[in-house]
Order: sequence, then structure tokens, then C-alpha cells
Amino acid sequence: MSGMEDKPKSFISEALMYDLTMAIAVEGLGRAVSATENSISGEFAAAARDYAAAAGVFDFLHADHLPKWISKGSSVNPKNLPSECHAATAKALRLLFQANGQQMAVATVLIKPGTPNYMLLAKLCLGISETLEEFTAFLRRECFDSQSRMDKDFFTLVSFQQNIHSALSLYFQARALWETTDYGIAIALMSEATVALRTRDAVGSRGLPDISRAPALKALNPDLQNMRAHCRKVLATWEKDNNSVYYNTVPQHVPAGKKLQEGIKMSRLEAYKLEEAEPHLLVISDGELQRSDSDLARELQDRLNAGDD
Repeated sequence: MSGMEDKPKSFISEALMYDLTMAIAVEGLGRAVSATENSISGEFAAAARDYAAAAGVFDFLHADHLPKWISKGSSVNPKNLPSECHAATAKALRLLFQANGQQMAVATVLIKPGTPNYMLLAKLCLGISETLEEFTAFLRRECFDSQSRMDKDFFTLVSFQQNIHSALSLYFQARALWETTDYGIAIALMSEATVALRTRDAVGSRGLPDISRAPALKALNPDLQNMRAHCRKVLATWEKDNNSVYYNTVPQHVPAGKKLQEGIKMSRLEAYKLEEAEPHLLVISDGELQRSDSDLARELQDRLNAGDD
């Protein structure tokens, strides 16, 4: 009787939770890839939606799914899991995709006919730079193990994006002030933008990282050279006009009160939610575990011969 009353032992495994986590992460990365493809084809609104969806996926992993996994007493060592299965890394990726999505907003403003709202662009670009700076700082502070696994060229690209958007913020603010006849400050801001676009001498100094050392980033160099040439041309034109017509005083340094102190962060994300599913208890008895593969194969063949689904 006692043998009949014994309950079958449960086969305990965290593989299903791991697979679910990776499926969610892959969905988020897939939306990010789709966003990249849409941005390349000029579909900036669609790209923004995809980036918002990707940000939502990784926000869900960070704030909901992964904490629940840990709270249930997970025995898995996080160091043995892919970076996407770390809650801190998921939060960092959310920040990255939100910054990328805001770049699509800038592109959307620029392609509209007519003169763009330069001050809005300046604030959006500064917000992108601030979010990317937050992303990098958070990775260094909270995701050391994950960061050590990532390609170094990736961090060069992030640093390049952060600093290029900081320079773009100066450029757009200069254009906005030139339109309001604040010529001296506009020239000083444009001059700062040209300095910010130079390749920096060392890590930590002002300017852009040397992308020529990263083979994957060399393709950006022609666009960067065109941007530098454009800013120099605008600056030279403005200085000529000011010296011959306006005679505004140009400060050597832009006063703190004249420079943007904070950017706009849209922080857009599309909330992600798992579909409700009816749970099924997975229990494998000792007898089932001891059955050989050949026994299972014969049983499957018998079912096929009998026409069972």
C-alpha cells in the first residue's frame, strides 16, 4: 500500500524559464534589427516604433520577468547566462534603444519640408547624448561581466554617437540663435561645434573617438568629413557677415546661461506583455525516466501505425 501512495518525483529544471527568457530577448533584438533596416530605407516613423517596441521588451525583462525568476529561488549562476538574461543588462539595452528611437525623431524633423525647428533639434540631440552617456555609465557600474563580453568596437560606436549628438546640439542651437539675430553667441556656439567634431587626442579628452582604427566604423568617415566641412563653411560665412554687417561681439567662451543645460528625453517605449497561458504541471515519474529510447521509438511507431495523432 505504501508504494501505491508514494507520489512520483518531480523532474526539476530551469531550462524552460531560460528558454522563455531567451525567446523574449530575441524578440526584442529582432525588433531592433527591424528598426535598423527601416532607418536605412528612410522609414523613420516605422523605425521609431520598432525601437520603442524593443525598449519595451527589455524593460519587461528588467522590471518584471527576470526579477520574478530570481525571486522563485533560481539556482542558476548569472555569470553562466548570456548577457541578455541579466536584469541590469536588459535595463542598459532599454536605454540604448530609447536613444536610437530618439534619433529617428530627429531624422523625422529634418526630412519635413521647410526650415526645421532648430532649437527643438538642439534639445533632442542633447537628450540623445545624455541618454547614451547614462547607458555607458550604467554598463560600467552595474554590468561589468556583460560589458567584458561585448565587442570593443561597439563602445567606440556608442562614444562616437554620444559625442556627435553633443556637437549636433551645439550646431542646431547656433542655427536657432542666428535666426534670432544673436549673431555673436551663434558664432561662438558654431565654433565650439567644430572643435567638438575633431578627433580627440586621448581617451577622456574632448572630441570624437578615432573611428579609423575600427574597421567596422570606417564607413562613417566620409559622412563625418562632410559634416566637418559644412560646419567650417557655415562658420566662415557667419564670421564674414558679422565682420562686415552686424559687428556683434563674439565671446571666446559661450556663457553658461546661453548654452542648453538639459536636453529633451522622449524615453519612448511600447509596453510588452506576455500572453496569458494555462499552466501545465510537468511531472515525470521514475518509470518514465528509466525507459530507453528504443522503447519510446517503438511506442511512437505503434501509434503511427494505429493512425493516432
